[in-house]
Amino acid sequence: MDLTRVKGCYSKELRESCNTIKLMLKEPSVSTAEMIRVVKALIEPAFINAGAKQRFIEKLEACETKEAVDQLCHDAVMNGMWYKSYR
Repeated sequence: MDLTRVKGCYSKELRESCNTIKLMLKEPSVSTAEMIRVVKALIEPAFINAGAKQRFIEKLEACETKEAVDQLCHDAVMNGMWYKSYR
């Protein structure tokens, strides 16, 4: 199941914002704290507030570099694309 195409999933919001995230990564005037704030704002519209979204936010807030933020977002999109439910 591809969660990056499911309305309400935070991974969909991240996928749709990939260009914005990459631009922030490359822009020297954007701090890590600002990038984290923007990513949190980007996923705010996701209304499926499953445990995964909260875990993502916790990991996001723990990121110490913009590269770490970018990698976390990339991993979330990739995991969302290949999500398998084990229920």
